[in-house]
Amino acid sequence: MAAVTLATATFVGVAAPSAVAQPESPMVTDGDSFLEINNSGQLVRWTRYFDTFSGQLRGTGWEGSRAITSLTSDAFVEIKPDHQLAKWTWRLGQWHQQIAGSGWQNARLITGIGRDRFIEVNTAGELVLWEFNLADQLTRWAIGSGWNNAKAIVGLGDMDFLEIHSDGSVSEWIDHGDGFREYPLPGLDLSDARLIAGLDRRGFIVVSASTGELLEYVYDPNHGYVPRRRGVGWQGARLIG
Repeated sequence: MAAVTLATATFVGVAAPSAVAQPESPMVTDGDSFLEINNSGQLVRWTRYFDTFSGQLRGTGWEGSRAITSLTSDAFVEIKPDHQLAKWTWRLGQWHQQIAGSGWQNARLITGIGRDRFIEVNTAGELVLWEFNLADQLTRWAIGSGWNNAKAIVGLGDMDFLEIHSDGSVSEWIDHGDGFREYPLPGLDLSDARLIAGLDRRGFIVVSASTGELLEYVYDPNHGYVPRRRGVGWQGARLIG
């Protein structure tokens, strides 16, 4: 993949943490799990099971959640119905909640990119990097502007995410330690993706708008991201992350 000049979405020169700062960070959920909130308000953890995923109920009453994104296989971020931001951690068989802030009504897209980091696109078109410290307090870096046309963002790993443009075309953004750079993926069209969530640097999960299928896109060095069907009947999924 060759680096290209930033055209619409741009980055600004700020001192944000680099990709080399957390070499121990897992690649989102290590490739084997993701979370779903369905139309019944159930929170379900899906874990890889042979060539599909097996679901385990992890809670009820999640009808109002505005967005979720995994940080690890046992931690995720939620934007709550009252626009608070919560970090949830699974310990000893139950969820533990830490409220990390309020006033998140302007957040349009979020995605995890590491153990303690996630990316936000807000309604002003800013790209914002957020990082938790050991006390689960957040630090904010506005690292880009002009992101109004991003349809979705998908974390793959530490300082590595996909942007799905409004026309379904896709770019990968990676920070190798000197700031994010854009790498278009011309062979990939995600215009039919209704819901999408990252797994690791090898792939991500999509719920198809037209068929209701669950598809896993797995990276192949010769063919790029190749879709593989992992399930059917996902019309009832409201959020994944």
